[in-house]
Amino acid sequence: MIDQEEIHNQCLSKNPKERIKALNKLEGNFSQLPDKQKAWCDLIKLTSDEDIYVRYRAGSALGSVFSDMPDKQKAWNDLHKLTSDENRYVRSEAASTLGSVFSQVPDKQQAWDDSHKLTNDEDSEVRSRAAYALGSAFSDVPDKQQAWNVLHKLANDASWSVRSSAASALGSAFSDVPDKQQAWNDLHKLTIDEDSSVRSSAASAIDSVFFGIPDKQQAWNDLIKLTIDEDSDVRYLATFALGSVYSDVLDKQQAWSDLIRLTTNENSDVRYFAASVLDSVYPHVPDKQQVWNDLLRLINDEFIDAKIRSPLALGSVFSDVPNKQQAWNDLHKLISDEDSEVRFYAAIALGSAFSDVPDKQQAWNDLHKLANDASWSVRFYAASALGSAFSLVPDKQQAWNDLHRLTNDLDSSVRSSAAIALGSAFSLVSDKQQAWNDLHKLTLDDDIEVRGRAAVALGSAFSHVPDKQQAWNDLHRLTSDKDNYVRTFSNHSLGRVSIFMASQAETDEDYKKELEKAIEYFEKAAQDSPKGDNPSKFCLPFYRSFHTVIFKKQAAKEEVDKYLAEAKDAIEGSKSKETLLEAVENLANALKEVQSIENLDLEAKKGELNFYRQYCDHAAELMRDTDEKAPFATEVLRKSLPILDRKLKEILEEIQKKTKYACRELQGTHNEEIVCTIERKVQKLFTSNPEESAQNIEDIAYTLKNQVPNIPDYILNKIDLMISENDLTKKTQILGYVILNVIGQMLKENQAPIKIDGNENNVIVNSKDSSIHLNTENKSGFIDSFATRASFLGFIVLELLNFWRPLSNTNHIVCLLAIVIFFFFAYIIKKDN
Repeated sequence: MIDQEEIHNQCLSKNPKERIKALNKLEGNFSQLPDKQKAWCDLIKLTSDEDIYVRYRAGSALGSVFSDMPDKQKAWNDLHKLTSDENRYVRSEAASTLGSVFSQVPDKQQAWDDSHKLTNDEDSEVRSRAAYALGSAFSDVPDKQQAWNVLHKLANDASWSVRSSAASALGSAFSDVPDKQQAWNDLHKLTIDEDSSVRSSAASAIDSVFFGIPDKQQAWNDLIKLTIDEDSDVRYLATFALGSVYSDVLDKQQAWSDLIRLTTNENSDVRYFAASVLDSVYPHVPDKQQVWNDLLRLINDEFIDAKIRSPLALGSVFSDVPNKQQAWNDLHKLISDEDSEVRFYAAIALGSAFSDVPDKQQAWNDLHKLANDASWSVRFYAASALGSAFSLVPDKQQAWNDLHRLTNDLDSSVRSSAAIALGSAFSLVSDKQQAWNDLHKLTLDDDIEVRGRAAVALGSAFSHVPDKQQAWNDLHRLTSDKDNYVRTFSNHSLGRVSIFMASQAETDEDYKKELEKAIEYFEKAAQDSPKGDNPSKFCLPFYRSFHTVIFKKQAAKEEVDKYLAEAKDAIEGSKSKETLLEAVENLANALKEVQSIENLDLEAKKGELNFYRQYCDHAAELMRDTDEKAPFATEVLRKSLPILDRKLKEILEEIQKKTKYACRELQGTHNEEIVCTIERKVQKLFTSNPEESAQNIEDIAYTLKNQVPNIPDYILNKIDLMISENDLTKKTQILGYVILNVIGQMLKENQAPIKIDGNENNVIVNSKDSSIHLNTENKSGFIDSFATRASFLGFIVLELLNFWRPLSNTNHIVCLLAIVIFFFFAYIIKKDN
């Protein structure tokens, strides 16, 4: 329980350190304090504290707690006074706070007048903070033309700090400024400013607004120039920006050549920074063979930093190279390179490219060799590759033996990598008891990193471990670890486990309880490690929004929007920001669909949770941004984006329903074993992750090809297309088409009606690309039935007899009754047969 009186007394302490502690408590717990007005007054008082740092922290805290103040008019009046404070530190913090809360203040005209006044302050630090704040507030300013004039003036201020802040503000406000050409001219001018901080801000601003800049070629040239700047920070930010804006460049081939040229620059920073963005840029380069050739040249570059980075990009680009056999030969050579650092990155590349290499046996031999390498760094990445490629290796027993050995490696880094790999591959290993023993042992390791990774692995493998109670106990023990890294990931894994338990719940009450328990664990993880790439900072707002949609539908929209905004804030600065932002947008759209579904029963709730659970797990994996996992996790998330396509979910459900029906109908026939094998594989499609789903679809394709006789050529062509297709959505759509045709053929051969959802002999699957109709001959319809044909024949015979010897009316009635009786007996005989 938070003691507000104690915090208030700390604010009055003569010791500035105690007052700082009070500020931290006020800022961190403001929303839970019973008397928010009193807490706000404490903050306002501390903005005039005699200690500079106390004043600075108090001013900063005002922006954090403003949204929780019940009386915003009172809060605004106090903030308005601070903008005229005689102390420059107080005014500068007031300027920053004003920018962060501008959208919430009740009097925006007065707020703009205050901001405008602060941009003309005699103190350059105040003007600088006001300039930066203007970028945040620009979209809410009532007079945008006047605001633009002020921003243009600040971009030409005499103070370098003001120009630097103005450059950042241009990046934030660019889409709303009325004169984009002049804004771009200002930004272009700031890229050649004499001060390196200004040039750094300009590089970052171009990164943010590149898509809206009128002259993109000039902007690209400016960034290229900044990559060889004398200041290393400028070089780094400019090169990072090149990777971010590449997709919007008009001449991508030339832009790629520019990047390759930078990788051979005489400055080692330039070479390294340029090489570091290649793997994020290559998907957008039109000529993939040229990409491959350029990367191969870099491998033989005399500069070792460029050389060791290239194999990472090689693994990423492999799936798009036209000549995979030649590409595989090139990658195979790297694995035997005498330089351990080249083998180190070759191991990463192999893990990433394994699913696409044409010779998986050779690839497995190479991976096995790398797992036994003398260099710990090579074994480190070989272990990681084993985890990502385990489902595809031909010798899973040997792969398991290698993984088991690596969990006992003398090097702690190798053990930590093996722990993560074990979590990924756990469901596929042959000896789950030994795998569980290894994982349990790793939770007791002396090394912090190993224990933390073991906690992560437990979250991944929990549903498959034989002793779930012990696994739960291990995670709880790790939440009390001395290291906050271990505590964070233990709580995060407990959150994942609780989500799994919710998906298995048998009552609505248990479902709700487990979901809320998961949210508590994610909240603990987020609080234990508030800074850095913490996956719970992404999962927490998402599951909160999910909970809101499921249980508070009437008041959901505003709350959900708030949580999703928090998820976006959590991924700020992530290496995989673009992919993660796409993930949040997809999750947001998916949640809107859930919100529109009325009266969700328990099974539907569990289905929705399972629908999003793995997607959120992959997105959270990217939040860790560890060097060895990010490339794999990015690719997995990119492949799994279609999971949130509800149409895809419907197609999968339809395929599962139809194969289940066919398996039941074909019991006792020669097709029973084949169709029931397919049915079992189809049922796995929803329970596996995207990579496994793709692999399961390919397994089904091979089963159909090798075991089903007399498949028409056009269906065989579709099966080949299904195997080669990389997009999971399209792969599943083709599967739907193929399954329905093959099942229809089997049912027809055995004269079983194709009856699904009450519709006999007419199977329909709607997909994004087509509507697939499978019509079979109706064997029991009225017109085509044996009974009808027999009766019709009898009628003709009687009419011919009538023509030869006319019958009386009574005789006609007798004939009619005879036909009806004949029809009835024919129908009974046919039905029995």
